[in-house]
Amino acid sequence: MKTPLSRLHIPSPALGACLLAGIERDTRGCSLGELDRLNYYPATPMAVISLIFEGTLHLVESEAQGNRFAPGPALPRLTLSGPQRHPAASWSPGPVHALSVGIYPEAFKRLIGQPVASFVDRHLPLETVAPPALLQACQRVLAAGAQTPFALLEKEIQPLWREPFHPSPAPYIGDWVRSVATRATHSSSGRSLRHWQRLVRDWTGQSYRDLQLFIRVEEAFIHRVAVRNGGTPNLADIAADAGFADQSHMGREIRRITGVSPARFGERLANDESFWYYRLIAGEIRQYG
Repeated sequence: MKTPLSRLHIPSPALGACLLAGIERDTRGCSLGELDRLNYYPATPMAVISLIFEGTLHLVESEAQGNRFAPGPALPRLTLSGPQRHPAASWSPGPVHALSVGIYPEAFKRLIGQPVASFVDRHLPLETVAPPALLQACQRVLAAGAQTPFALLEKEIQPLWREPFHPSPAPYIGDWVRSVATRATHSSSGRSLRHWQRLVRDWTGQSYRDLQLFIRVEEAFIHRVAVRNGGTPNLADIAADAGFADQSHMGREIRRITGVSPARFGERLANDESFWYYRLIAGEIRQYG
């Protein structure tokens, strides 16, 4: 039997200021148990467009307890998700091939024509919110069912995104948050701190304080991934290096973003098929580290 395909796609420079990354998952031809067909994701400040080429995906309304969990209705084949302040999970009753593309909140407003703040914690059919040009572009990609769907999506979106080229480095949220803060500072020269905070919230849909949470958890994940060869991480050192007040503070915030404690997270990262997303990102971090 095949093993599931999980692939991270880095956008081309032409779309580097629009797309954070693409995540592709293909379990066709794979033999997976019911719990292995769960997919766990962290909270995220990004908006996401998901294209489901084959199979179905259902949002999970509560985390699996033993062998029990509660899948909701099937998601539309083209789904728009706003920034998520809580971790999420989906489940497929059988084989599935899907692509999810992270969109920077500032780019979201240009593509969709509405501020991202209106979509925080929401999942909607793309057809209900996207302008015709963007919807039709995504529909063409969905209909093609190509072997290289991310490349095809880039080709369709590029005419809709007429902005200067921007480098596409490893997709770190921290780099983006620091960029947002810098741009807000230049835009707020001579104005109040409140104006600066309002700019950040208008652009991202969240406060700068909330965005800093993502930076700290990302830094903790990077330090955790750096522990190689099955070594035992020193959680107190990771907490200090990532900017947490202490280990307990780190534990609370990691649970807030991922839904699990740091110790449990490490176990699931190593052994749980449903944590494939985190292993994919860990592999990319090791590559760039």
